[in-house]
Amino acid sequence: MKKPYGPNDTVHVLKCNDQTSTDGFWDNSCKAVLHVKSGDIVEIETGIHLGMKPETNLDEWTDSFKKVIAENPNVHTFADAETGTEKLRKGAGHHRLTGPVHVEGAEPGDVLEIEILHIEPYPYGFNLNPRTAFLNLGFLPEDFPDGSMRWYTLDQKSGTYEFMDGVTIKARPFPGSIGVELGEQGRWSNIPPGKHGGNMDNKELVTGTVLYLPVHTPGAGLKTGDSHLAQGNGEVNLNALEGAFKCLSLRLSVRKDLGSIVNWPMASTPDNWVIMGFHTNLEQATKMAVRKSIDFLHLYYGMPRSEAYAFCSQAVDFNITQLVDYAKGVHGLIPKRCFTGDRFTDKNGLLLTP
Repeated sequence: MKKPYGPNDTVHVLKCNDQTSTDGFWDNSCKAVLHVKSGDIVEIETGIHLGMKPETNLDEWTDSFKKVIAENPNVHTFADAETGTEKLRKGAGHHRLTGPVHVEGAEPGDVLEIEILHIEPYPYGFNLNPRTAFLNLGFLPEDFPDGSMRWYTLDQKSGTYEFMDGVTIKARPFPGSIGVELGEQGRWSNIPPGKHGGNMDNKELVTGTVLYLPVHTPGAGLKTGDSHLAQGNGEVNLNALEGAFKCLSLRLSVRKDLGSIVNWPMASTPDNWVIMGFHTNLEQATKMAVRKSIDFLHLYYGMPRSEAYAFCSQAVDFNITQLVDYAKGVHGLIPKRCFTGDRFTDKNGLLLTP
């Protein structure tokens, strides 16, 4: 597939190896593995969880994860009153994250604009839920205590994979984890998403979309991994179909004109604005998504807040993003097609305008 680059684009390639990737944590003391300028493109290779090989079984996954936790004992979940997360000693997540990437000129208070230009997945992926004797994770661990793990092969020509005999699923790859370093010092688990983005598991972030993240540290410190090949709204058994990307192509641009609009992760698709809420309580996550949708409609389109509240009820789809990452996710889809007035002509493109 031809990549959507221009003749004057500067393109960097970042491979995934022991020097360019970490286990599933964020730490703003980590040295950047790549420096780029605003507007440059980075082609990032991501690694599969725990460096597994296809056909790794559940026992081997469990042993590898226990080893990662033991090797990273001082990894905690980040305490954030806004998402309800507490500082808990959890050890590193099983995700493998490539980065951090330093974007020149990015400073706290800026916004990092991440255009997802192209995704080429490796042709394999897995799904699992762990044994509850090891980790009591997933949405229904009490119903499936024995755990399960299965590998799938992607037909790259059709872009589909066989779930079981007579059941086929269309792949729709996106980065499950993509974010920037937190401003607070420490080593923070990648499991819960938050103000830095991170493990958002938002299926809207496919090729042709744009993610906006507030910057918390100089250079932003972008990392990505947990590469998803397919997922429904509401990831439930801990994983989606998860694998690795041969190439995740991102244009990284520093925006210094969006601080009054973007103070929390959000995204743009050709059809919708994607407004995200994260909280340990699903109702609170929904309230956050609704409130931030109201804020966006007011700040970006000039809609009175009471009208924005009504608009959310009449036109915005609020979907469960995921139910398994400590801070659960809900995202609202604000349809751009509703804004038909001439004064909105410049507001409905893929990129945010100030």
